[in-house]
Amino acid sequence: MLSEKEIRIVGALQKELPLEPEPYRALAKELSMTEEELLAGMKALAEKGCLKRIAAALRHNNVGYTINSMIVWDVPEGRVDEAGRALARQPQVTHCYDRNRQPGFDYNLYSMVHARSEEEYGELLGELIEVVRPVKYEELRTVAELKKTGMRYFPSKVEEEFFRL
Repeated sequence: MLSEKEIRIVGALQKELPLEPEPYRALAKELSMTEEELLAGMKALAEKGCLKRIAAALRHNNVGYTINSMIVWDVPEGRVDEAGRALARQPQVTHCYDRNRQPGFDYNLYSMVHARSEEEYGELLGELIEVVRPVKYEELRTVAELKKTGMRYFPSKVEEEFFRL
């Protein structure tokens, strides 16, 4: 069970961090606590297993990456870990994970890649094929970037009404 203070901290961390040199200090001020209290609360949440990570959500197109593609691979079961580690070592691969094969979709290793041009993407794909070879693969290109939002815990009454619409 979380305390009221911990619930307030979780709620505040769900918003974008202030873009300033000391974002946690500004966030703590919003919560009417010191930065040390906020950081201690975050540490306690992490120790309880309630806070896993704090991460940035990058809008790829806004920083010059015009090509985003999920490349799915049909890798023999005994090679999935090896191929996954090899893909994950590539700097342009931002996500790499195995999944159960689905009926009609025989792929079990997924990798998300980003490139600034068709030429860069072609070179990258060639390199990745060499890393994973020989396997069947499919490219699932991103056609539109959707709004990225995470799970909202402890929404305010205003948010509850807004999202119910």
